[in-house]
Amino acid sequence: MANEIKSPEIDKMDKPFPVWWILILPFYAGGFLALFIFPVAGDWCWLEGWLYVGSFAIITGICYWIINQNAPRVLRNRAKLKKEGLTAATKDSAGSDRFIMPIMGVAFFGAMILPGLAHRFGWPTISLTIEIFGLVLSNLGYIFFNVAILQNAYASKLLDINQDQQLVDTGLYGIIRHPLYSGGIVMMLFIPVALGYWLALIPAAVAAGTLVLRIKFEEEMLVAGMEGYVDYQERVKYKLIPGIY
Repeated sequence: MANEIKSPEIDKMDKPFPVWWILILPFYAGGFLALFIFPVAGDWCWLEGWLYVGSFAIITGICYWIINQNAPRVLRNRAKLKKEGLTAATKDSAGSDRFIMPIMGVAFFGAMILPGLAHRFGWPTISLTIEIFGLVLSNLGYIFFNVAILQNAYASKLLDINQDQQLVDTGLYGIIRHPLYSGGIVMMLFIPVALGYWLALIPAAVAAGTLVLRIKFEEEMLVAGMEGYVDYQERVKYKLIPGIY
């Protein structure tokens, strides 16, 4: 009797998440934003709020379904809450998350709080046409962000270098070194426009600025801890915007 051929075992990091988890995720993401935005606005019928929350949830569902089917490792890496690959050479740079992430988080949510307050108290807001334009650009930034995640299985939320991490220099990463940040910055900067309040661009700009600052520490960490990163910097000159920066 012929021996059965066993299929190779799949690394648990490469196993897709259950379908139910992916189906629940957009409702979880949208629900979290809704519970954050609408009480501040004092109006559960706020049109701009629902356009933003609804589009964010839909894009999250579609993008994470695709990522889960094609690169589940990146979702598992992004779900990590603890840094695992730091060394003496990289821990100081990676430690910058202690102050960068809280500032970015407060500023990011501040960019959504101010438009909600503007709606509640009747402060001057932006025309609906410009709001739709801002929503489209914010969503495009979020889609670009997710494409960058799809192309880099090691795109963790944390400044860390996994023991098995490999340098990614193809796709978007062959054009700019930090496409994930590029998408995130566009998304954040246009949230206040989508929600209709210009002054909310101030905290949005602070949040975007923290990402730009984070690049400095991330590159210090990668130069110290990842083989070939200096050569990569020479090949791919720009960090965020091709031909500019």
